[in-house]
Amino acid sequence: MNRTAASAAAPASTPTRGRRAGGALSSPAVLALAPMTLVLLAFFIVPILGMGMVAFTVDAPDGGTALGLDHFLGLTDHSRAIGNSVKVSLVGAAIGALIGTITSFCIAQIRSRRLDSVVAVLSSVLANDGGAPLAFSFIVTLGNTGLLFGLLGLDAIGFSLYSWQGLVVMYQYFLIPTMIMVTLPTFVGLRREWQEANTALGGSPWTFWRRVGLPVATPALLGGWILLFGSAYATHASAAVLIGTGVYPLVPLSIASELRSGASGGGEATAMALGVTMVVIAIVVLFLFTRLQRRSARWLQ
Repeated sequence: MNRTAASAAAPASTPTRGRRAGGALSSPAVLALAPMTLVLLAFFIVPILGMGMVAFTVDAPDGGTALGLDHFLGLTDHSRAIGNSVKVSLVGAAIGALIGTITSFCIAQIRSRRLDSVVAVLSSVLANDGGAPLAFSFIVTLGNTGLLFGLLGLDAIGFSLYSWQGLVVMYQYFLIPTMIMVTLPTFVGLRREWQEANTALGGSPWTFWRRVGLPVATPALLGGWILLFGSAYATHASAAVLIGTGVYPLVPLSIASELRSGASGGGEATAMALGVTMVVIAIVVLFLFTRLQRRSARWLQ
């Protein structure tokens, strides 16, 4: 009897479920997200899947294709580029994090909402600036015949913009604003009541920063440094214009060089393998940055 009732109810539930699915697909939220979903599929998901397919596809002994890690094992030929990218990113991120942290800390001490808003807008614009115009602007100012090169006596100390030190200097143009954009809300969020309570309990400013300020700000500072590392590691256009390819190999420049060699020479597969490593680094950076930012925001709420 019960089985009969269930079988009789099943056909009636199918149209209801279909109407619910159709209603969900036609909801305003789904329709509003449809353009962004299409853009992500066309310019993010599909290219990454294609890159992974090329990187993991190798020639099989029977003349066909198979999955393998041969292209990744061949990346030892690009160990110099990987080492250079890591070195430039580590040094550039450390300098950018230090200067950005000091700058955002000083701005937060003024306690002006209007200034905070202006700095946030400027930092957002500068952090997303770069490319060929950035490289040309540094060549005009700090190049061998630049406006400030002779004025600052950079030739006497052996500085050259067309070196890894020059890359580190140029990267600061967008790394420092990025660090300010990430850490300024944290310093602004440190409540004055916490400092007053520390003073009322007989604590010194050092006690406040050691027991309250730094523990609250450390996740944001560490997350900012990780974000700077990922940003410097993936920079391509500015480095390509400044030093070109071959002089000081970097991972993004090596990818461009391998792509120019074409698929017939195996360059395309090698470039895709290098690209997969960059995607992995980007995912790790975003994951760690999100986790650290969430922990910092939990303290400031």
